[in-house]
Amino acid sequence: MVQCGKLRAAGNCRVFIGPKVTRTCHYRRKLTALFLLATFNQRVVLSGGLTLREEISKPSPERQNKRIHVALPIRVTYWDSESKPALEIACTYDISEHGARVTGLRCVKGTGEIIAVERGRNKAYCRVVWIGEPNSELRGQIGIQCVEEDRTLWEAELRDMEELYEPILLKRAGTFTSHERRRRRERFALEGVAELIKPGPNSIHTKATLKNLSEIGCLVSTRHFLFPGTELKLALNVGAYDLALKGQVRHGDQHVGLGIEFREIRKGERQILQFLMRKLAEKHLEDTLQFEVHQ
Repeated sequence: MVQCGKLRAAGNCRVFIGPKVTRTCHYRRKLTALFLLATFNQRVVLSGGLTLREEISKPSPERQNKRIHVALPIRVTYWDSESKPALEIACTYDISEHGARVTGLRCVKGTGEIIAVERGRNKAYCRVVWIGEPNSELRGQIGIQCVEEDRTLWEAELRDMEELYEPILLKRAGTFTSHERRRRRERFALEGVAELIKPGPNSIHTKATLKNLSEIGCLVSTRHFLFPGTELKLALNVGAYDLALKGQVRHGDQHVGLGIEFREIRKGERQILQFLMRKLAEKHLEDTLQFEVHQ
């Protein structure tokens, strides 16, 4: 029997095909790991000889995972400073095939940590990909991503539940103050990627580069021209954050790009959009002040 201990990260390594290794861990269940031929840039080592290897990669916009806004209780095992496993109870904010947004988890100290997440009979090792800032729209929330590709913690929930969307504007257009209207229309340049999906008989599924973003729309660069009025489903990826929206093409130009107006946003993700817009506004202000100082 191998007792699970503290997790630590090592440098770059290469993993080759190897046998299945089964160990009985502290929670009285067996963990089987199959080592495949792949290159990884982080190795996770559990004292006692059991090694997990995870692939560090940004979420791909090419695969839009179903994401459900639902609260599910979970058990989280982490390893304290004395290499002892400890248990904490938390709750999901939303779930996807390979990850989740979690609330009520106090044991996490930084991104990159590996934790064991259990839901019913399902268990998987997950990596912390982002932590909500204390005074931000995402305070108290943590984003986790499964490091075992063949594991799905929420298979039944994802199969039986549907994604929900809500209007991008919660108030009628005429009820916004001038400040609110100006803020919502303010666009900021950024680096990101988008996946555009046009449903229907003449469906289109294409990738695009995200050029700028506001609370009510975005500008993307793509090789495909779409006529104004085209209804789209969008999957946006900015850093470690993913957003799903529905919108309509407002204008298109081969050299400038497609201007898309948001109509609906996936339930539970409005906070992420607001957080991104605030960070972009802060960066824009900082860049402006630095430019004026150097003038």
